[in-house]
Amino acid sequence: MCKDAVVFFNKPKGVDLEAGKLYLYCMCGRAKEGVFCDGSHQGTGCMPLKFTVEKSKAYLLCRCKSSKNLPFCDGTHSFYGDDEVGGPVMGD
Repeated sequence: MCKDAVVFFNKPKGVDLEAGKLYLYCMCGRAKEGVFCDGSHQGTGCMPLKFTVEKSKAYLLCRCKSSKNLPFCDGTHSFYGDDEVGGPVMGD
């Protein structure tokens, strides 16, 4: 997790991913959709997470930036209220 990350949203985003394709997951919480890096991390201590999947299918990707299984959702978003969206990510 990045110490400068913010909670993009308190619900995951379903996305179709292709097997073997390289993806750059947003770790800062500042990208437009909160899922894939768009360079918005510039000036923070965050860098995108490179990942691939083995199977082409729909996945739930984390937008709270707190999952223990990034970039995938593990349900941690349920600990964030609507008023915490845009705020700092909880530490370990």
